[in-house]
Amino acid sequence: MIYKSGSPMRATFLQFKEKVKVMKFFQKKTQNQDRFKRLIHRLSEMSDSELTKVEKILDVVLDTNCKPDRSVEISQNVITDEEQSLDKSIQEAKNKLNTEQLEKRIEQFKQSKKPKNG
Repeated sequence: MIYKSGSPMRATFLQFKEKVKVMKFFQKKTQNQDRFKRLIHRLSEMSDSELTKVEKILDVVLDTNCKPDRSVEISQNVITDEEQSLDKSIQEAKNKLNTEQLEKRIEQFKQSKKPKNG
């Protein structure tokens, strides 16, 4: 088969490229099927209470009109508090590191200004 470019080599390359696209498409489809099968298997092993929790989570995640109940608001506040605590810890660590580096530079400066005995 010769394409508009007229080159048989280009035609072969384009055919190969088409085959690769088709192979990748089916490979992705297979990967998604495997994930779906694992999900179904995992769900089938869950207890009724666990399935109820999963259902509630899916309702919250997928329903944009859903108003979170009190427990969801509390958990969001806990996450926010944890994030703030983590941010504070990170900032304190940065400040400590900056202080240590500053002290080290001051010491180096003092050492460089001392007259050398020798």
